[in-house]
Amino acid sequence: MTAPVRTPGNRVVQGLLLCAGAALLEFSAGADRIAFYWTPLIIGITYLLAAIVDGPRGGYWATAIGLTGWGLAVLYMGEVRPPDVDVAGVYLVGVGLAALAATVLRSRGFTVSEVGVALTIVGAGVLLALSVRVDALVDASTYALAVGVVGALNVGGGAWQLARRRWTGEHTASR
Repeated sequence: MTAPVRTPGNRVVQGLLLCAGAALLEFSAGADRIAFYWTPLIIGITYLLAAIVDGPRGGYWATAIGLTGWGLAVLYMGEVRPPDVDVAGVYLVGVGLAALAATVLRSRGFTVSEVGVALTIVGAGVLLALSVRVDALVDASTYALAVGVVGALNVGGGAWQLARRRWTGEHTASR
């Protein structure tokens, strides 16, 4: 598998997209707004947009796919609430479809880390499991803050790399 490509300019754009997704999440999910169960899908789509910036060799495909697959299952259960369907089973279908999508994309030349998809799903599962004990884990603001921090770090890191290139006279696309 080839290494991901992330130019400093793309990193800034990705950071801005992540910050925008964080703002959307903060101002749309929870309280008297849309239901909290939209959170994983909003984050997944935000990461999907960030991954698209770099193209098939982008660095966010694993997170995007894992959260979008799980997020679709969570949204389905939250919106439809079928009485005769087990929630855990639907969540397994969602993450299984995410793994399948990751495999198909990888076979088509996308840089999708199996470990990254697995860690995304494990992390989501841990947060979901602990959400009955930790109130902050059922608050969209917690996740908006986390995505916003990742976005800000990307904007700052990409801007630093661009400034460093300008200061040092580096203008090659390979750096």
